Amino acid sequence: MVALHKKGNKNEPSNYRPVSLTSIVCKIMESIIIRDIIMEHFLATDYFSNKQYGFIRGRSTALQLLRILDDWTFHLDLGNQIDVIYTDFEKAFDKIPQNGLLYKLQASGLNNNLISWIQDFLNNRKQFVTVNGQFSKLFKVLSGIPQGSVLGPILFLIYINDLPDFCLGKHDANCDIYLYADDAKLYKTITNGEDQDILQRVINRLKEWCDRWLVSININKCSQMSSKA
Repeated sequence: MVALHKKGNKNEPSNYRPVSLTSIVCKIMESIIIRDIIMEHFLATDYFSNKQYGFIRGRSTALQLLRILDDWTFHLDLGNQIDVIYTDFEKAFDKIPQNGLLYKLQASGLNNNLISWIQDFLNNRKQFVTVNGQFSKLFKVLSGIPQGSVLGPILFLIYINDLPDFCLGKHDANCDIYLYADDAKLYKTITNGEDQDILQRVINRLKEWCDRWLVSININKCSQMSSKA
């Protein structure tokens, strides 16, 4: 593992991102064989939520922004208020439970041989950290998806794919949620107190999903915005 500085005080360990330096041979296999087969399966079955815009070809941050701004502009032109909740999952790639991920892979209908390969890829991993030429002792990796691997982002998308459907109930009109990898944006057009209750209900479902699948929300990175024409 190498620690890459993200932002803030360089003396604060939490301001660094841990990236795995995995085997080059393994990365080549991930890239030219495993990833292509997985993506072919999930694209053919239309598996990925249309609310997810991370690590999927043809779904960029710019496209997501254009679609959301188009929706917001429409409602603002009508004189409505829009409340937006920005959320971030705490060290999401590092804390994904591997058993939960394997369960979702099996439920997706992916080939059992591929699932077994991914299980071997994740299990029994050990890591050490190098900082300024100094090496730590080996530690067992008990959870998470290796950042720096080719498969890591795709496996994360599979794990989080059901979040939008879980959060948005049948009666939550005009409430929406968009994802870019581990960043979730929830918003609702507000015209009365009932609309506020609907948005709160969606937020509660987000928390319920996190509790069920053992993912934590980084409260310090969450924010709220309210806009009115």
